[in-house]
Amino acid sequence: MFLLNQNKELDLCLKELNKNGIILYPTDTVYGIGGDATNIEVSSRINRIKKREENQPLIFLMNNIDMVNQYVNDISDLAINELESKVPTTVIFNNIISEKLIGYNSLAVRIPNNEFCKNLITEFGKPLSSSSANTHGREIPFCYESIEDEIISNVNYIVKYKFPKKVKPSRIVEINGNSIKIVRS
Repeated sequence: MFLLNQNKELDLCLKELNKNGIILYPTDTVYGIGGDATNIEVSSRINRIKKREENQPLIFLMNNIDMVNQYVNDISDLAINELESKVPTTVIFNNIISEKLIGYNSLAVRIPNNEFCKNLITEFGKPLSSSSANTHGREIPFCYESIEDEIISNVNYIVKYKFPKKVKPSRIVEINGNSIKIVRS
């Protein structure tokens, strides 16, 4: 991790997240734009910033399987293996706990391997929404310098971070029972 003062960055992010703010932050894959994943208005604002449909779903980043169990019913061993894979993998679930996620039919979840991101989720106590920090259809940013000015000017806080190596977006799989469908490899 290439952060000068991780605790200070965590505190500043938490301050914004607790005010329903939107942040740019490092994930285990690319620079993410996100906020409180459980707040539908925050998700709508992220989609507006990205110029996507306002109700388009975002990935929920969670810190561990215990947190996933709060939102998903009967997680299979296959799903746990995918979520805990060394390869960043987003799992789409259809067996969600509907009273926790009103208006959702499915949920895309990833447990990041990035220490800062996991600590942020742990301290926040709720999942973070996540999408790549780019306007829909544009190039995905792999470093702070490649994030569009329009994205930067519409968020409440930015964690400046240098990724240790070239990364790529997560692979995405959909799991129904014991069957797996590759959505993005």
